[in-house]
Parts: sequence; structure tokens; C-alpha cells
Amino acid sequence: MARKANISKEEIHQACWELIETNRFPNIPRLTQHFLQKDGRRCSNTTFLNAITEWEESYANHQQNQLQELNTLLLPVFQRFSREATQHLGQLLDEKNAEIEMHHANKQDAANGSYDSLSSALVETQNQLDALNIQNNETQNALALTEQKLAVCQEQNSHIKQQYQDLLSQNKVVNAQLKQEQSQSAELQLNLSQKEVDLAKQDAKLSLLTSENRRLESLLDKLTKKHAIKIDEHWQLMTEKLDALTASLKSDQGKHRDEKQ
Repeated sequence: MARKANISKEEIHQACWELIETNRFPNIPRLTQHFLQKDGRRCSNTTFLNAITEWEESYANHQQNQLQELNTLLLPVFQRFSREATQHLGQLLDEKNAEIEMHHANKQDAANGSYDSLSSALVETQNQLDALNIQNNETQNALALTEQKLAVCQEQNSHIKQQYQDLLSQNKVVNAQLKQEQSQSAELQLNLSQKEVDLAKQDAKLSLLTSENRRLESLLDKLTKKHAIKIDEHWQLMTEKLDALTASLKSDQGKHRDEKQ
């Protein structure tokens, strides 16, 4: 048989966290089962209900803090990625421009000595410039793609946040329904307890009436037997008196006949 003992509010809160870690939302039946399996202790539904209500506030704050921590962690990452990409592209462009300028200067020096070498350098420089423009366009496209990915990540983050808000709203509705069901369950439990008390009183009253009935039956049996004995005694006495009276009458009649003779 389960022993009854006080269960502290902190123990109930800890049990709520243990249940939520196993994807089971805390309620009165689950907490009752949890403590019965743990150490066999029990307490009132009102104690469980009050502790669950306090824990739900802590749980809502915990979820809100997790969302804020997620935003705090992701936003700096997105911003740092954008800055690093922009800085890297700018540095790459600066290096390429410096390389082109240096190469152009070298070609310009060579042009003073030979027209053919100048023409060749000009063609090579133009080719490198075209290649750099192509590379620059690719870099710009990559930057635009990065910005698009960043926008998508931000949009996904907003979508996740909205989903969390919707889930939190649904959780509040479910909690409200759960509280109502728990209140109804507690009320039904109280009514059941009262009916059990009334039934126990009726059983006790019935037992008392049964005992009293047995006592009266026993008393009636004794009185009946006693009355029968008294009737027998009275009848015997009356018989004796009648016999005596009959004998007296016979004696008087005999004397009367003697006197006439």
C-alpha cells in the first residue's frame, strides 16, 4: 500500500522537468504515477495543481529565453558572415587592381624600348583586364548570392520565430484546457470522496440498525419466552384454584345432603 507523505513544491517542479525531458507534459495523473514509482509517496490533487501552475510559468519563461538566446546567437553569425564576405571581396579587388597597376607600369616601362613589346603587353593587359572583369562579375554574383542566402536565413529565422509564437499560443490554450480539465477532475474527485464518505456513513448507520434489530429480536425472543412461562405458571395456578374450588363445592354439596337426611 502506498504511504502518504508531504511532497514539496520543489520536488514536484523537478518531476515536471523530468517528464518534459521525456516529451510528456506534466499533469496530475502522470505526477501521481511518477512519485508512486519513485518512492510510493502521494499527496493531494490541489498540491499538484498549484505546483504545476507555478512550473508552467517557469517553463514559458524558459522557452522565451531559449528563443532570445537563439536570436542572439544567429544574428551576430549572419552579420559577421556578411562583413567577412564583403571584406574578402574588397581585399581581393584591391589586390587585383594593384597587380594590374604594377603589371601595367612594367609594361609601360617596356614600351619605351619597343613598340612590339608594348603592343604585346597591351594585349596581355587587356586580356587580364577582361579576365578580371569576368572575375569581378563572378565575385559580385557570389556576393549577391551570399546576400540572398543571408536574406533567406533571416526569413527562415523570422518564420521559426513565428512558428514558436504560434506554438507558444497553442501551448497556452492547451494549458488552459488542461487546467480546466484538472479543475473538473479535482471537483469530481472531491464529489467522489464526499459520496464515499456518505456511503461509509450509510454503511455505519445500516450496521448500527442491523445490530439494534438483532438486539430487539433477541429481547423479543426473551420476552416471548418469559411471557410464555408466566402464562404457563398462571394457567397452572388457575387450574389448581379451579380444582380446589371444585373440591370445595363437592364438599359443600355432601354436607348439604347430610343435613337433609
